[in-house]
Amino acid sequence: MLAILVRETDKGLAMAEGLIVLVSWMLSAALLFVIVYWAVRLAIRHERRREPTLHERVTAERAAQRLEWAEREARRQDAELDEP
Repeated sequence: MLAILVRETDKGLAMAEGLIVLVSWMLSAALLFVIVYWAVRLAIRHERRREPTLHERVTAERAAQRLEWAEREARRQDAELDEP
């Protein structure tokens, strides 16, 4: 009877040990998946070219127009000052 209990206990310990190994492998695999997923997502985000929004484009165009108008006005005023 005692031998049967010892064998059953050994079987239970072996199953517990197997379960611990299985869980540790699953946790390692899950952690590896998360790390690879994060790295790929970061790489994709880095590679994706960011397009300016409509507001940013309009603002840049208006700034360029203002600069062009200011330069044109400065040249006109210089031309008026140079005239006798």
